[in-house]
Amino acid sequence: MVNIPLFIGLTHIGQVYSYCWSQKINSAAVFDFNLNNLEKFKKKKFTIEEPELNKVKKISNIKILNSEKEINKYKVIFLTLDTPLDLKSGKPKVYLIEKYFKKISKIKFNKKIKLIVTSQIPVGFTKKLKNKYPNKKIDVLYMVDTLKMGEAQKRFLFPSQLIFGGQNSNLKFLKRFFKKFRCKKYLFSYEEAELIKISINIFLFFSVSYANLMDEYSRDKSLNFSRILNVLKNDKRIGKNAYLNPSISISGGHLERDYFYLVNTKNSLIKKSMNNLMNINSYRKTNLFASKFQKLKKKIKILIIGLSYKKESFSIVNSIFFELLKNKKLEIFYYDDKYKDIKNKYFKKIDKLKNLNDFKYIIFNYGSNKTIQQINKNTKNNNNLKIINLSTERKKIFKENNIEYFDKENINFA
Repeated sequence: MVNIPLFIGLTHIGQVYSYCWSQKINSAAVFDFNLNNLEKFKKKKFTIEEPELNKVKKISNIKILNSEKEINKYKVIFLTLDTPLDLKSGKPKVYLIEKYFKKISKIKFNKKIKLIVTSQIPVGFTKKLKNKYPNKKIDVLYMVDTLKMGEAQKRFLFPSQLIFGGQNSNLKFLKRFFKKFRCKKYLFSYEEAELIKISINIFLFFSVSYANLMDEYSRDKSLNFSRILNVLKNDKRIGKNAYLNPSISISGGHLERDYFYLVNTKNSLIKKSMNNLMNINSYRKTNLFASKFQKLKKKIKILIIGLSYKKESFSIVNSIFFELLKNKKLEIFYYDDKYKDIKNKYFKKIDKLKNLNDFKYIIFNYGSNKTIQQINKNTKNNNNLKIINLSTERKKIFKENNIEYFDKENINFA
């Protein structure tokens, strides 16, 4: 059997894992039951969630399988399909992970193999799949994915720890197979490892919701929560890397996925607590942001600068901008200097920052200095246009007479 690992599932995780493995460890092989994903990988059309990966011009040390008949040659297989998300809500579609697992379990392997599941799944899901689709030749493990969107290559190549779920008998294999990763390695039960993954994201979910809750409280007291963030981070119990910047709402889909796993419980206290936190974010999305445009008497055009939930990685899952689509008096356009090739069916794209006088509002999310200069230049004599700055920039980057800040300068935005 072939000694190099096979990565099945060429969405974000599969692309990052396979490419980085080929750079750090040795050769790798890839395949996807979705032939569209396979063709994109062959053409080096990588995920837009990782800008650095899209700079790759040549794929070396990676064998691309053309048929699933070749899968039984490999003795270590990673299931690296990201759990798909509903675009507007962020709700996970775990049935697709089960579909891939089932296909692999039906393959007749001549010798025993290791199948390492890396998909984002709820607690108990790995054991459920193993019991539902038994194959004596497949030894199933679960690996906790701790990649950070936009920085995934660095996080894969230099992890702070590696966490697995599986039988204790796998410990020797894990130490040998991942020996080039100079970090601590932990082996837990399936459920404990799955719980670790969810716990990390729910902690971040709490952090973002905490920041938004305190921002709401600060607004009620006519105070600016953002002004005290550095002092809070100086407290060692909170820390320099804490997620404390207030935002309009949680978005991107990555934290929402585990939120949905947690609320899918019979425990009413957990369900109620999680829903209350999500309600804070939903309230802000509607009342801090979308309400700005609720009393329009006629249809207007607005322009979004930077469509993603953050500039380091592209995603519009559960985007705050979807809230604007509910308003029939808004004609929504966007311009994105970082993700120029992005296409979607919800918002209209413009390729150049000209004729900005056609817009009543510009919503600035992120953009280059050149983009900011173009906006300032092309709105110089237009006092009717308003710019809403959602970015985390503290300095004043737009001219004063038509600027409104979300939370940094004008705390009474809403």
